[in-house]
Amino acid sequence: MSATWATFLFEAANFLLLAILLAWAFFRPVRAAIERRQSEVLEDRRAAGHAREEAERLEEAARTARASLEDSLARLRESQRRDAERERQDLLQEAAERVQRERRSFEEELLALRRTEARAGARDTARAARDILVRILTEIRGPDLEQALVRRTCEQLERLGSDGALAPVIVESATPMDSLALSTIAEAAHVSSAELKHRVTPELVGGLRVLTARGLVDVSVAGIADRASQALAARLEGKDEVDA
Repeated sequence: MSATWATFLFEAANFLLLAILLAWAFFRPVRAAIERRQSEVLEDRRAAGHAREEAERLEEAARTARASLEDSLARLRESQRRDAERERQDLLQEAAERVQRERRSFEEELLALRRTEARAGARDTARAARDILVRILTEIRGPDLEQALVRRTCEQLERLGSDGALAPVIVESATPMDSLALSTIAEAAHVSSAELKHRVTPELVGGLRVLTARGLVDVSVAGIADRASQALAARLEGKDEVDA
């Protein structure tokens, strides 16, 4: 073998030995480091995938929570709107009822005032009519009127006496009466002269007023005028109340 081939073979053997030593001493740790790094990268990728899935889950949960919150807010706003509308309606109803009550109260007060004024007017009219009637009866008073009033008194006494005894009997007149008129009244009342008393009462103006055990017979000018005044006042007050 020549020296050149020997040298080549020696160099090749040295190279192979160096390669084996490098592979054992250098490439093997590097390969292990690379494999560990690849494993770490894969683990990081899996962790990142898990983190991405968790993030997506959290994002979905956030979207759901937001939608639920918006729905709750919408329901709350609607509830508040309905409550506000109901409160507004209640206030309007209360105001309308208050106005109605005040209107009725005003109408009642106005009606009461009109009735009071009507009664006052009726009383004034009745008093004026009474004064006129008293004046008329006073002016026309004479024997014929007095006799007519005595006859009217006797008629009422006879009707009153049909229910029982009238004694004692008290006869009142505006002026003194003669014995004949008193006897006529005693006969109509079915009492004796001793059971009949007479007294002068000027405020009667004219006519007679007889007090008996069974009631009063009043055909005096003052009594007739008072009854006419009361009837007129009642008629006027009743008419005004109907008109109101």
